[in-house]
Amino acid sequence: YIQFCRTQGRWGLNTYLYGPKDDLKHRMLWREMYLEEEAVHLKALIQAAHACGLQFIYALSPGQDIIFSNSYDVVLLKRKLRQVAGLGCKAFAILFDDIDHTLCQVDKDVFSSFAHAQVSVANEIFQYLEEPCTFLFCPTEYCNSLCYPCLAKSAYLKTIGEELLPGIGVIWTGTKVISKELTEESIKEVQEVLQRRPLIWDNLHANDYDSKIVFLGPFKGRPIGLGPHLQGLLLNPNCEFEANFIPIHTLGIIYSNIKKIDILMVLLFLHFSTDGSASKEESGAYCPEEALSRALQDWTEEIGKSVLPGAPDVISNETATVWKPCEIGEDREQETQVLTQLDSASQELEASHETPGLTDLRLLVGLFYLPYEHGDKAQHLLKEFQWLKANSSCISIAVKKGDPQKVDEWRSRALHFKQECDNLLHLHSRIIKSTNRAFLYDLYPYVWDVHSLWLLLNISGFGVYQFLISH
Repeated sequence: YIQFCRTQGRWGLNTYLYGPKDDLKHRMLWREMYLEEEAVHLKALIQAAHACGLQFIYALSPGQDIIFSNSYDVVLLKRKLRQVAGLGCKAFAILFDDIDHTLCQVDKDVFSSFAHAQVSVANEIFQYLEEPCTFLFCPTEYCNSLCYPCLAKSAYLKTIGEELLPGIGVIWTGTKVISKELTEESIKEVQEVLQRRPLIWDNLHANDYDSKIVFLGPFKGRPIGLGPHLQGLLLNPNCEFEANFIPIHTLGIIYSNIKKIDILMVLLFLHFSTDGSASKEESGAYCPEEALSRALQDWTEEIGKSVLPGAPDVISNETATVWKPCEIGEDREQETQVLTQLDSASQELEASHETPGLTDLRLLVGLFYLPYEHGDKAQHLLKEFQWLKANSSCISIAVKKGDPQKVDEWRSRALHFKQECDNLLHLHSRIIKSTNRAFLYDLYPYVWDVHSLWLLLNISGFGVYQFLISH
């Protein structure tokens, strides 16, 4: 976590929102206070974020079972957030996403609509916390596809826009839960309905809905011209920490370029610009592939470091728990055996060390790119495989006399395809030999899937084609 915060700060990002699904007291048990040891841990997270220059936003999701008209539930909500505020947190979010739209009968007797009930509680909590600079609200209709009947005619969002206090920011994911693109036009429509600039909760790289996928590609499909129309943007990352290097790195580049645009606009306004022109970098232009290349260079260096998975973060003395050493026996022989085994394992790992290079990582990213597209290498492999499959009849035994030129082309492309796919085996080999075990453990399941797929393909298809390719 501390490494994650430092990485964000290094690349110019400034906010971390805390709302993990494995914290039961974030959603299911939202009414319950944190125990002392839990509070100590949460305080350490808050302090670590602040130490790295990050704003720490604590999110709470009471929507599944809160009774909006029940004053006791509202008191419990205030008590919970007061506890977190006491730990040093200064920014908060109330989330009403992914819940039932209907009110219980008690609430129906008090509120005219679901939106009015949510707004009532959100406004009260916002004022109770003395109107913090950052207070976010996630509506139940948080993207165009969830709006009823549509964005412009949604009575729910109309109420949110009109009744929610102006100091409260509203979270939005785009046209869909996972939006391929965000356009200025679509954001302006949202801004008009909500009567404020939305804050984008971007699920482009989220993979918590499918354990078989991961997204390593660059931040893409979000033009930097969106900046003036947004309150901010939060990236919902991959579940695996090591898989987020490129997404966060390229998001940092975008954020840096947005700031460059702001500076450039000021300079132009003040007539400090000499000839009215600006270079691509100075003007804040963003090219996903260029950003990817820069990120890959840095990632290659990062992976070259020896890092163990799950290494504990260093917490300041103020919040750290001091553990007294256990009493041990004098059995030095057993201790020596353990140390010998560890030394042997370390030497074996060092001897087989083969750090994945830039080409390997580019191939890896191409295979696990983004939700709506493959990378260049994966697209090329798919295209070649489709061509080989569509034209395989030319080398069929059933065909007595095929076009020699077509047969030669098929064999040549099949051989080249096999050679390219063999690189997947080499990629697998280099990754499992990497001394960066954190990188290995996070990404190995996905690399293994690709490795297994190619072995299966080789056995079922190209094992048969080997004879045809070589004769």
